[in-house]
Amino acid sequence: MSPTVDEPKWRPPDVDPAWRIYVNRSLRLASIRAIGFDMDHTLACYAPEPFEALAFRQAAAKLVACGYPRAIRRMRHDRGLVQRGLIVDRRCGNLLKMDRHRYVVQAFHGTRKLPREMRKARYANRRIRIGARFAAIDTFFALPEITLYAQLVDLLDRAAERPHYSRIYDDVRAAVDEAHADGSIKRAIARRPLHYLQTDPQLAATLEQLRSAGMRLFLLTNSEANYTGLIMERLLGRRISERPQWCDFFDSIVVRAGKPGFFTRRAALVPLAARALRLKGRQTCRFFTRGSVGALEAELGVSGAEVLYFGDHTYGDILKSKRSCGWRTAMIVPDLEEEIQHLEQTRQARAELAVLERRIDQLDAARDFLTRAAAGQLAPQGVRRFLRQRGLRGGSRAIPEHLAAIERQMQELAGQIRTQEAGIEARFHPHWGPLFRAGREISHFGQQVEKFACIYTSRVSNFGYYPMEKYFVASAAPMPHER
Repeated sequence: MSPTVDEPKWRPPDVDPAWRIYVNRSLRLASIRAIGFDMDHTLACYAPEPFEALAFRQAAAKLVACGYPRAIRRMRHDRGLVQRGLIVDRRCGNLLKMDRHRYVVQAFHGTRKLPREMRKARYANRRIRIGARFAAIDTFFALPEITLYAQLVDLLDRAAERPHYSRIYDDVRAAVDEAHADGSIKRAIARRPLHYLQTDPQLAATLEQLRSAGMRLFLLTNSEANYTGLIMERLLGRRISERPQWCDFFDSIVVRAGKPGFFTRRAALVPLAARALRLKGRQTCRFFTRGSVGALEAELGVSGAEVLYFGDHTYGDILKSKRSCGWRTAMIVPDLEEEIQHLEQTRQARAELAVLERRIDQLDAARDFLTRAAAGQLAPQGVRRFLRQRGLRGGSRAIPEHLAAIERQMQELAGQIRTQEAGIEARFHPHWGPLFRAGREISHFGQQVEKFACIYTSRVSNFGYYPMEKYFVASAAPMPHER
C-alpha cells in the first residue's frame, strides 16, 4: 500500500550531513524485530523558543508565589545562556562544561564567566562526579530551569545575605516539576499545539516504511494518556489514508511508563481504554500504562538486541535501555543539524588552525632537539646536520639564540591559535562553544552520546533516507599512535 500523503523522501546517493545517521556501534536493521519511540523531543519535537519560554514563565510564577522576589517576573528566558550537557555545581551556583575526562574547561557563576585562574583554583584538581552536589543538564526540559537558576544566582548575589545556591536550585527544580505535573505547561500547549510543536511532514511516511519492512512499532512515554493523544494526533492523525488514526502506526502504546524505573522493575502492563488517549472507533493497537520492560517484551514477542529504541534522554532513555535490558539504542539529537551547519561554516578556519598546530608541533620538536644538543646529549655530527638542514647558522655556539627565537615563534603561534580557537567556538555558541567538544577534547555530553547510543541522528524521519535492510557500520576509531 502506498501513502497518499507525505511520500517517502528521494534518497540521494549522498545524504546531507545534517540528516545522516551516525554510527558508534554497528547495527544491522535486518536483525531488529521491534522499534520503540519515546514521545517528547523524539517523535514530538518542540519549537525551542516558545516551549522553553513557556516553562520559564510558569516556573518563575511559582517561585514568586512561594516568596521569591517579584523581580523574577521581569526575567526573560535566554537560550544563549545555556547548552545541553552542562553540569550545575549546586553548592557554588556555578555552571560547568566538562570534557570526557571530567576536567572543567569552562565555568560561569550565574551568567558571569569565571576567570581562568578562579576556575582552575576551584576545579582543576578534582574529578567531578554527578550526584548530590553536581547535577547534569542532559535534557531539553532542563534548559529553561537552568536559565532561570543562573539569573536567580545573579539576582540573589546582589542581596545583603549570601544566597544558599543549593536551595535555590532545589526550589527551581521543584517549580519546573510542579509546572509539568499540575498541567500548567501542558494546558498552554493544548490550547495552541501547533505554536509549540515542530511538525515533521516526513514522520508518518518513515513510520510506514518501518512497518512495511515487518517491524513491530511501539510508543513508550512517561506522558499522561490524554496529553499523549493530543500531541500524537497533531503529529500523525490522518497523515496516511490507510492509517487514519495516529495509533494505527503502532502495535503497542505504553503511557505513564515511569522511565527509567520501567527498565529495571518487575511489573505487569496495566491495560488502558482507548478513550483515555482521545481515540474512538476501532483500533488494532493495544494500550497500556506503567508495567516493565519484561512485560513489554513479552507483549511484543521480542527481547534484548532485537529491539531498537529511540529517545532523547541520555540517562532515562538511552543508558538505561541499553544497560538494563540490552536494547539497541538510537539517540535523537535535534541540536545536531545546527552543529553540523556550524562545522561547515568553520571548515576553512579549522583547516587554518590545523596548519598552525602542525607548525607549533614542528617548532616544539626542534626545541626539544636543540635543548638536548645544548646539554651535550647528542652526537656533534647529528647536531651539525640538523642545523644545516634548517639553515641555522653559527654552529653549536648559536644554539641558545636559536632556542630563544623558537620560543618567541611558539609564543606568537600560541596566541594565534587561541584567537583562532575562540573565533571558531563563538560560531557555535557564544558562551559554551560546540556541543560535542570541550576545548580539544570530546565534551562530557559528546562522550555520553558516543558511549551509550549505538546510532544517533537529528530526527526520526532521517531513516527515510536509508533502505530498511541497511547495515550501519561503525568507523574504525584509531588510537593516537595509529593516526
